[in-house]
Amino acid sequence: MTLKRNPRVAILWHGDRETRDNATTENNRFQKIFAEFERYNFLAEPAVYNDAFVDEVQRQLHDVDGVLVWVNPIQDETNRAMLDDMLRDVASHGVFVSTHPDVILKMGTKEVLFQTREMGWGGDIHLYKNTDDLRQQLPARLADGSSRVLKQNRGNNGIGVWRVELVDGSGAQEPDPVVHVLHALRNSTEEKMLLSEFLNQSEAYFAESGQMIDQPFHSPVPHGMVRCYMSQNQVVGFGHQYVTALLRPESGSEPLQPQPRLYYAESQPEFQALRRKMEAEWIPQLQKLLDIETEALPIIWDADFLYGPKTVAGEDTYVLCEINVSSVYPFPDSALPKLVKTAVASMKREESEAPEDTR
Repeated sequence: MTLKRNPRVAILWHGDRETRDNATTENNRFQKIFAEFERYNFLAEPAVYNDAFVDEVQRQLHDVDGVLVWVNPIQDETNRAMLDDMLRDVASHGVFVSTHPDVILKMGTKEVLFQTREMGWGGDIHLYKNTDDLRQQLPARLADGSSRVLKQNRGNNGIGVWRVELVDGSGAQEPDPVVHVLHALRNSTEEKMLLSEFLNQSEAYFAESGQMIDQPFHSPVPHGMVRCYMSQNQVVGFGHQYVTALLRPESGSEPLQPQPRLYYAESQPEFQALRRKMEAEWIPQLQKLLDIETEALPIIWDADFLYGPKTVAGEDTYVLCEINVSSVYPFPDSALPKLVKTAVASMKREESEAPEDTR
């Protein structure tokens, strides 16, 4: 079976009723994506989503061939639970969904840092499955005076990401030492508090089967952070940014503001070593480890890297900070035609493999 003459694809993002009622293919940030689908004779349509009208969006998606989703794990203080359940239902009826919620749970949470810690991008990474793990293990990891970065399992924009270390002079053997804590959320300021206070406030991250990841703090100074953009298993671009989220400002100074991210095509010379590692080593290893077929990988996703120590031969090494899957935007212009081409091919494949009575 082949796609009908003018297949339909929905572009889904979060918004309110007014945004949904007034959405067109040209009055939002995705207008270039809508236009690119026209080149393939696909009818791309907006699908503004909100939990308040989930049933309405669900009915819309049952009538399209595919849906590409841009919704953060935490959006306007709500999570994606209702949206993800709806997307699973839509996918079960033969609609192509990217990224499928089950794939997000495999690779788009902070737990992937722990699962891939033995890979070339990994390191000294630990998983706290509950508050008892956190209370029992974190004090010992802070005892040598190092900075640790703790991250809630699902989040975005620095929400629930903390840099923690002992205050100078606060003994590691004290029953409740004083710690510096700095939230990665923009405009956050460093605080001093008892370790027990930080542990208490972190309990919220374990609600609803939540967990936390613990990894060493790697300074982004002086080389910055590299973001590698992929469409399924192919690198389609890069971003570079001098990030400031977990850097301490001078005493009495305002929080450091992030520098703009610069975007590059996948052919940018200084990132070719990383590209080769991603395509030839790390993505295949990730797929095998997490049991994800190439066709199920996200249409657009990215991985953030800080630079590690150089090798003896003077080559760069990279430390994975996170993988972003749920809402990767913006991205390099060079990625647009590739991700749309991949989406079109995926929808055609999905349709050809679907049983006749599925749709």
